[in-house]
Formats: sequence, C-alpha cells, structure tokens
Amino acid sequence: MKNFKRILRFLPPLIWMGVIFYLSSREKIAVSESYWLSFAFFKTLHLIEYGILFLLWYFALYKKKYGLKLAIFLSILYGMTDEWHQTFVPTREGRIRDVFIDSLGVILTWQILLERLIGWMKKNPLLRKIVLF
Repeated sequence: MKNFKRILRFLPPLIWMGVIFYLSSREKIAVSESYWLSFAFFKTLHLIEYGILFLLWYFALYKKKYGLKLAIFLSILYGMTDEWHQTFVPTREGRIRDVFIDSLGVILTWQILLERLIGWMKKNPLLRKIVLF
C-alpha cells in the first residue's frame, strides 16, 4: 500500500504534462484581434500552467532530499521540451522567450505561493496532513 501511495503521487504531474502536451499540439488560435491582448492572455497561461506543474512535482517529490530542486528542474526542462515539440506543430513555433516565461511561472510559484504554503503548514499540522496526504 505504501508503494502504491508513492506511485500515486507521480500521477498528477504526469497527467498535467499530458494536458500541456495536448494543448501544445493544437493549432495556434487567437482570443482577440488585438495582438497584445492575445499575447498577454497566452503568456499568462504559460505562467499558470508551469506554476501548477511545479507544484504538482513538488508535492510528488517533497520527501526527497532534493525534492524542491528536482521539481524546479523537471518543470523547466519540460518547458524546454514543450517549446521544442511546438516546432513540429503547424502554425506553432517554439520560442526561447516562452521557456523564460515558463521558468518565471515556476520561480514565481515557488517564491510566492509555495513559501507561504510551507509557512501555513508549519503553523497548522492538520493542513500539512491534508496537503501532503
């Protein structure tokens, strides 16, 4: 049962990576005729989706000695491979700029959200049990 629980922790980040891959495989769309509005919308999505990926990896790896560093590394590495993947999708293009935006989503999530969450968990053991099951 313990091994099953350990394996189960890796399911959410792997599923989320599948969602990102699926969304990256679709042709490019615009949410507005305004270039800047579409740009801001999709770059905000980059920040959010890679922030979520980082959190999922962090919770999967939190018991490991290098869990935080590995979660950051895996999230940014996936951002790089996702941009490379987009070079093969018609109407899409992989950009270094997007890797930096993905990385920014990881770093901001780590610094803002995760640091606060860790602080709350230290103050409230019940929250720690719920979040880290």
